[in-house]
Amino acid sequence: MNIKELIRWFREYIYYYNLFIPEENDYDDDGENSTRKDPRIILKHQLYATRLYVPLLIMTVYIVTFIVVIIPPTQQISISNITPLLFNQLYRDHAETLSCSCSSINIPYKSFVTNTISFHPVCSSVFVSKEWIEALYSPYASAFLVMDFRKTAGSQVSKSFG
Repeated sequence: MNIKELIRWFREYIYYYNLFIPEENDYDDDGENSTRKDPRIILKHQLYATRLYVPLLIMTVYIVTFIVVIIPPTQQISISNITPLLFNQLYRDHAETLSCSCSSINIPYKSFVTNTISFHPVCSSVFVSKEWIEALYSPYASAFLVMDFRKTAGSQVSKSFG
């Protein structure tokens, strides 16, 4: 067998390859009212279906293989003694796949809870200091003029400060 005959045989084999080989009773009538099917048309449709089916099957196998090769397998890594900085770093790098399967909290609250106390400017001003409040009740308030706040301050302030 030479190469030309091998190529011709392979071409004819592919051209007439039929996955849907009919059985003997496929060409028979199904009943009185059914029309007789032409075996040549049935064979032609089966060849077309095979020519469509085989490339689609090959492409599907190729795509599935490509996806399996390209997508890396997932790994599960457990990290103990995690700090907030390490958690933030991992969250930036692996936000979609990061999971925490903690059943109890092992991080002390002082690691992630802080209390920062800041006073309102009025609360930390000199006008609420003990010296200022005592100055409002000055025994020499009568010596000031009527326009001076120190003259009437003692009567304007609630007695609860004293």
